[in-house]
Amino acid sequence: MSASLLPSDSAAAHRSRDLLAEFPQLSDLPGLPQARMLIDYVIGRRCGALDVSGRDTEGTFVAAELSAEVPENLILVDDAHGLQATLLSRLTQVCTYNDRLDEARTLAATVESLAGAGEFPGEAVTEAAPVLAVSELSEIAGLAELGVGETWAVINAPKATNALTETIAVLQPFVSTIIVIGRSDAMSRGVNKELARGFGRVDVSPGVGKHRMIIGSRPLSSPSLLEFPRRGVISRRGVGEFEVRAHGACFSGTKSDEGSALLIDSLLGLLDDEAPESVLDLGCGNGWLLTAATRASGANTGLGIDVSKAAVASARATAEANGVDVDAILGDAADPEEPALAGLGEFDLILLNPPFHQGTAIETETAAALMATAAKHLAPGGQVLTVFNSHLRYRGRLESIIGPSRQLARNKKFTVIASRRG
Repeated sequence: MSASLLPSDSAAAHRSRDLLAEFPQLSDLPGLPQARMLIDYVIGRRCGALDVSGRDTEGTFVAAELSAEVPENLILVDDAHGLQATLLSRLTQVCTYNDRLDEARTLAATVESLAGAGEFPGEAVTEAAPVLAVSELSEIAGLAELGVGETWAVINAPKATNALTETIAVLQPFVSTIIVIGRSDAMSRGVNKELARGFGRVDVSPGVGKHRMIIGSRPLSSPSLLEFPRRGVISRRGVGEFEVRAHGACFSGTKSDEGSALLIDSLLGLLDDEAPESVLDLGCGNGWLLTAATRASGANTGLGIDVSKAAVASARATAEANGVDVDAILGDAADPEEPALAGLGEFDLILLNPPFHQGTAIETETAAALMATAAKHLAPGGQVLTVFNSHLRYRGRLESIIGPSRQLARNKKFTVIASRRG
């Protein structure tokens, strides 16, 4: 595949290369190929070198209004590394939104560290515009008043279709174009379908390396957008039926994952001997496990923490739907310096269903960090209940980080371990 959307000898290609040359320190960083592709597309559209699909316009007619100074405002969704924000802010006003708190902090640190750090000899291609970050997607509505001209949005393709669906639904009324960018092998026809809910035209760009864009334009006046949070029901013997509400980017949506189901079954077996007064769920997701555990145990306090804004909103909505008095807060429980953990106190029961994938790779350091957080916030005499994929064999880690541990349940896929303070 091509290394660039732009014809190699075009003025647009020279401008793109000059901009990238200001930041040679980015050459080996993850996320650069997609950032470069977006730079090519924005410059190519502005110069009339590319049409809406990202194809060369040489020998074709492109109306002047379609290649004018666009966009004047750009919304970036889930730019995990901050390279898109850093580079595109040299071309236009940029606003960013990240569902994950850790990625939002990485983006902010990248933008700050690279501000004014261009190393290209001579005059810079352009000065950077300030990068504005919003904490909730709903705040995008207020950005419509920040400037005139076209507003585009770039969505870094999420794993979950529902995450894309909700993001499109929120953005569609305020933007003229939505660009979904990601690895070609992960860009299914489902992306086209979701964009077609809100846009009259959907184009697929040429591939650049392993990446491509799918572009929605011509917003529909009567779009068929879905509403969130979605609603579902989870029924589990021993705890009854729960209504679950989930925003698009929330892990497992409105369903219960197998590990959480085994964990709640294990908890029920403990309640005859001791009933916790307080429950903490590290990585609360849609809030079903926290809500069920709090109701079943009769605990006076239930609290969840999650690194995902969608998860926190989902957990709160699930608790409210079931009339259970628990709360959820945004924070990175795997970060020992997380401000949200300061003054959190101790809990009698801590629930832990740690992630073990980073993309497609297995990683266990996040789980170890969550175990350390659990140990720090476990009350004397309390227990941590951890569920994990059995092949990961976490019992030894739990004993070394928290204290004496015993197996409560095990099936073909998952194991549940109860740990007490050493």
